[in-house]
Amino acid sequence: MNFQDLVDSFEKASAVMSVRKTDDGHYDEIRIVCANDSYKQIMGTGYYNNMIYSELVPKEPNFEDFCYRAAVLKQSLHTYVDAKSMDVWTDGVYSPLSSELDKDGLYYFLFSFEFTKKPESERMSNVSMETASNVIQTCINLRGTDNFYESMNKVISDIQKITDSFCSCIIMIDSSQKKYAPLCSKFNNDDVSINDFMPYLTPDVVFSWEETIGKHDNVIIKNEFDMAELEKINPVWVKSLKGAGVKTLILVPLTKGKKMMGVLFVTNFNTDKIVELKEYIELSAFFLSAEVASNELMERLEYMSNIDTLTGVKNRNSMNARVDWHVKKSYTVAVPYGVIFVDLNGLKQCNDTGGHEAGDALLINAANLLRRHFENYEIYRSGGDEFVIILPGCQKDELEEKVKKLRSETGYGSDVCLAIGSAWTQNEQELRMCMHIADEAMYADKNEYYRQHKEVKKR
Repeated sequence: MNFQDLVDSFEKASAVMSVRKTDDGHYDEIRIVCANDSYKQIMGTGYYNNMIYSELVPKEPNFEDFCYRAAVLKQSLHTYVDAKSMDVWTDGVYSPLSSELDKDGLYYFLFSFEFTKKPESERMSNVSMETASNVIQTCINLRGTDNFYESMNKVISDIQKITDSFCSCIIMIDSSQKKYAPLCSKFNNDDVSINDFMPYLTPDVVFSWEETIGKHDNVIIKNEFDMAELEKINPVWVKSLKGAGVKTLILVPLTKGKKMMGVLFVTNFNTDKIVELKEYIELSAFFLSAEVASNELMERLEYMSNIDTLTGVKNRNSMNARVDWHVKKSYTVAVPYGVIFVDLNGLKQCNDTGGHEAGDALLINAANLLRRHFENYEIYRSGGDEFVIILPGCQKDELEEKVKKLRSETGYGSDVCLAIGSAWTQNEQELRMCMHIADEAMYADKNEYYRQHKEVKKR
């Protein structure tokens, strides 16, 4: 086959490309074997036959994966993606060429494309019936209720189910204010919550995402090869991923214009459907970005569920916002509910004897202990050594049993010694009163502790 005659037969910008397959089943060199005049005109004077593609345009891992799939696996593929490195949207078609042409480790395919300056609905809707159905369901759920948070939780649950993933999650990020917080998450195991993984989502990790994504439209890890490639550019993130047990990942930015508001990601998903899932996640992220932006969520980051960076639980701003939302009935705590206030006994003595590093370690241990006892509830660090737990939908006997178990592990002489106060109500309007009662009970418990153990220094 004459490759030049083949590409010249197309009006659309087209090129025959080659992929060199390695002995371990991956790829290294991807070259532009030859191209038609439309392709050369778009790419400019830097083009020459048989050049490595990344000499002409920035290296793109997802593009390389599709090249491999078209050339080696003989898959016919279509993409419509935001090529951020060139500030255009690219409508690309990957067409396998006959395996009879492949030899000496080189595999061939035909790549044709068109650029658009902005996303076009007709091109964006050119997806499989399954993907279209799933995206439509996502959009219906986004508009299915007046409660923004309820809608987002429905959507993220759909995404987890469709991707057959361990976790689907949205993390909101305000890089200028150095703030981030989980908006919604869904796990395939109801005994697990996002709080279990916040220690892995450190500021160093979260604020590295934007640079790592860079000019790409997403980050995809399908296997150990992809993980090793990511490790070359972001070892801190990869260490965190491995610590959290993440083996596969799709992470897509949620953007408003060119500003990243947050990310949508799924972990440990079904890699057998990677092409379809990539398409579905990217389209879902497009609509989610619009919904998040319309709710002005970035402006509300001051008041939403911010995270205490030392302990990984929610902070005081988050607690105050939660109470405000409940009082205004925009996001209420389900009745009946309980409130628990806890305060570390002996933190001052720990700081005096072991320094602030020892005090920080004690606070972290306290937060981990509370996560273990209240993993499915709302945990806040409300002050220096004080934590608050809100337990929506909790019966009175359940609250009392949880407080009893917590006391049994945190009395005098324990590694983490706590003063504890609690309150319970069936009245939706009594949240602030409940918090006041629990706070008073906690201080009474603390005063009794220091009365009995005068050798322990107060704060």
